[in-house]
Amino acid sequence: MKLRPTSILFSVLALVAATFVAAPAQAAETRVVTGVSAFYRVDLGYMVGWTRPADTSKITGYTVTASPGNFQCVVRGSVTSRCTFTNQQLGFKETYTFSVVINSTDGNGPASAPSNAIRHSSIPWAPQIPLAKVVSDTAIDIAWVPDPNDGGAPLYGYRVHVWESQANGDPGAVAHTSVALKPNISVTGLKPSTLYVINVASCNANGCNSADKWTYISTTGPAGLSTIRPPRVLSGGSATTTCWNRTLDAGNASSTGVTITRNAYTCTLPYVDPANYPKIDPTATELSKTPLATRFPQSVSFGGWSKTYSMKEWSKSGGNAWFAYFFASSKHPTLGFTIPPLIVSKSPTVCSVQDKWIRFLAPGECLLEGSVAGNNIWLPSGVATSRFTILP
Repeated sequence: MKLRPTSILFSVLALVAATFVAAPAQAAETRVVTGVSAFYRVDLGYMVGWTRPADTSKITGYTVTASPGNFQCVVRGSVTSRCTFTNQQLGFKETYTFSVVINSTDGNGPASAPSNAIRHSSIPWAPQIPLAKVVSDTAIDIAWVPDPNDGGAPLYGYRVHVWESQANGDPGAVAHTSVALKPNISVTGLKPSTLYVINVASCNANGCNSADKWTYISTTGPAGLSTIRPPRVLSGGSATTTCWNRTLDAGNASSTGVTITRNAYTCTLPYVDPANYPKIDPTATELSKTPLATRFPQSVSFGGWSKTYSMKEWSKSGGNAWFAYFFASSKHPTLGFTIPPLIVSKSPTVCSVQDKWIRFLAPGECLLEGSVAGNNIWLPSGVATSRFTILP
């Protein structure tokens, strides 16, 4: 049978159409990341981490979304599995969770399960200046008014320090230290006729804050009279009349009086409703009570070392403080090393590590290694090295 040209054209078009319809559709991205975890640190911001899928082929990046607000952080590449939102981006008021979406050449995947919830937190505000009362020759009662601002994290208590006062008024020997769970405490076992310095700090997992507020008090002597007259702080008046707030010294035998002048600033009432006192959770001592689903990797490094040191010059100072020359991602801006670093000498005949010091033992090359273990937030670090030469 002879085919017409138009029949041939229709046959070709039909074949092309059949081939087009039969081609498989491009597969959509279905992979989902797991273990999305969040942690807040005042110097770093809102940190988010996750576990990548075993198959990372075709992945071009990840999109992290903060809720509420739908703020986004885009990570390029398939290797990186963490992202940090700055304080400027998210602010200091909201509580956030985070979800992660895989970006690939096949499109965007579904959102992950949300992370744990986090919010801004820092050290709490300090309580007001503590008050003290002598109970006996060897005991005092201390009370204070807390500040309602807990820094965004629950207080685990109030750290109370009592020192014997030195001649210049500075703290001397420690007489008492403890963590109180309410805004008052009784301290016993003190020395009669002794001037004491008292400080109370509010504490949460980010650290303690006392704002350098001190109280002085002296215990009574055997005859019931104190042999030391401590400084006193007077306050009174009102914002519309006169406001007194002056510290007086103890005077001397020839003192007959003292003149107190008015402060230039406006008074404020030192009153806080006890209903607004921050809640105390004695277990809230850690930045994260339970391990994050995905802990954050951390780096460690040495820094600040010279290439050479002189045994002769070193002997004049007695050694170099190594804590100042070691860095770890987990080192907190207010808590310091939350995980104690391990620093060892690999050249034990040339140098050694003792407590916080590097000891120079002999001329030669000193090789140090440093690392930090993991905790609920951070994975164990790798090993950092530092080497320098000790000259005679």
